[in-house]
Amino acid sequence: MPLYRDRIAKELEDKKREFDGVGFDKAVIDQFRDAAKEFSSDIEAEIVDKLETLQYPGAVPTEEFLEEEKWIIPFEESDSWNSHEAVNNWSRSQLENVTTIAADGSQIDPVEEFEKPVGLVQVVSIANDHTKSGDYEEDATVEVLTPEDILYSDEEGRKQIDDQEVDTKRFETEMRVLEKQIEKFSDREQPPVVIYDGSLLLSFTGKFDGEIQGRYAEAMSRLLAASRYHGVPVVGYVSGSVATDLTKMLDSLNLVDTGQTVRDYQMLQAFTENWGDRTALFKSRRDDTLETLHTTYRGEDFDFSDKLLFTYLDVGSGPQMDRIELPQWIVEEDLFDYVISVIRGEAGVGRGYPEILQSVDADAVISRQDRQQFLRMYQEFSEENDIELQWNNKALSKNRRRR
Repeated sequence: MPLYRDRIAKELEDKKREFDGVGFDKAVIDQFRDAAKEFSSDIEAEIVDKLETLQYPGAVPTEEFLEEEKWIIPFEESDSWNSHEAVNNWSRSQLENVTTIAADGSQIDPVEEFEKPVGLVQVVSIANDHTKSGDYEEDATVEVLTPEDILYSDEEGRKQIDDQEVDTKRFETEMRVLEKQIEKFSDREQPPVVIYDGSLLLSFTGKFDGEIQGRYAEAMSRLLAASRYHGVPVVGYVSGSVATDLTKMLDSLNLVDTGQTVRDYQMLQAFTENWGDRTALFKSRRDDTLETLHTTYRGEDFDFSDKLLFTYLDVGSGPQMDRIELPQWIVEEDLFDYVISVIRGEAGVGRGYPEILQSVDADAVISRQDRQQFLRMYQEFSEENDIELQWNNKALSKNRRRR
């Protein structure tokens, strides 16, 4: 189908006000900022205790906030920097001889061109030692999903495609790959830092049924458990976060009366000054999916339901801030300053977004041409093994029309 540019242009013009921030009234944002100032000036242990009694207030301040009595922990070292070269030089000095690890996946959703559908998950991992000799490891893990994986029988006995299976398998594979990387590199003299491109929280799984939610929870819990067991820090990196946990916390204490939601970064951006500034650490208390984060790893029980922290980091060029999530043990083992310096370093070299995440994303992506090549491989495999492969006439017809 062609793109009807004139109609799209009119539709965009008609909805211009909806893109122009009308949903975030400046007066409302200012009210949250005033509440934030009041909160930091009046913070005391009793307020924290009150938040702890609420079921899911969004967030709870840590000891760091109580001690500092302010939202932003300034990164004063960057105060005198006036070029990206200064950022880059500092960043490389922080990363020297530090191993950073990341993994990212791509997928081919169930291929319906054939009566026997097939899917694919591909996860690429990178470990960069940041040595002068350029030591760098890259690997790929591939999972082919068969009709047995993808199809299920509905209440009337008809075969249907499970549209969640490939997504779930990709997540499980990403977590398993990172878990193996932790085990592989755990003997390094300096702890490696694992950076996951996404949240450690599983709020998005709340809409799934129990079995699917359980699979996501087990995969994430095993990653967190492996991290704790081997002493290898893992962080979740959410670029340009639109979360509302801190503003929800203020709202839960009745410090605002707006009836509207404001994103955390909109409240916080007025308080930051320098590249690399971050918020104080907070404990995550977003929703009941936190309660699913527990598992057994190598004979030990681990429970992370109330042991995930987060901070917002200002390393980009726009108004949004990146959210860094981490297990509490990193702070307890005095590794947080080391880890946040590594994260700043990766973001500095990557000009606002961790370089290792950029690299692994570029290497993991599956293009349209790759998908066609996969289909040909599936056909050749079926022919070589005398597997009857029938075309789905409807899907085949669509493909012909789109060429």
